[in-house]
Amino acid sequence: MNVMIIEPNKEPYIERIWNDLESLRKKIGEEIEVIEYNNVLIVYNLRGLADNIPVNRYIDELAIRGTFIITGNNTKEMDFESLAEEQIEKYTEMFTLNREEELEL
Repeated sequence: MNVMIIEPNKEPYIERIWNDLESLRKKIGEEIEVIEYNNVLIVYNLRGLADNIPVNRYIDELAIRGTFIITGNNTKEMDFESLAEEQIEKYTEMFTLNREEELEL
């Protein structure tokens, strides 16, 4: 599936990974958390705060620590899925570093 990976201090990028927890854990860490956000799923390291990982980006008022992944949300199958092209465009713009700086002003 095509997902967006957002690493600290880097621009978001698209990567093709297997649709399984093992692939997600390789990118993020062993303990993951998944939240639904505007028709996508955000997968991040559950131990980010406990492990004192620096904040990567803010989503609404949630501080996401370390690398996180955005996937499509297959609500019918209750599973991850590839991002649609419109979602890729939307979240690339939302999480671009220059955009983040503008939001802090």
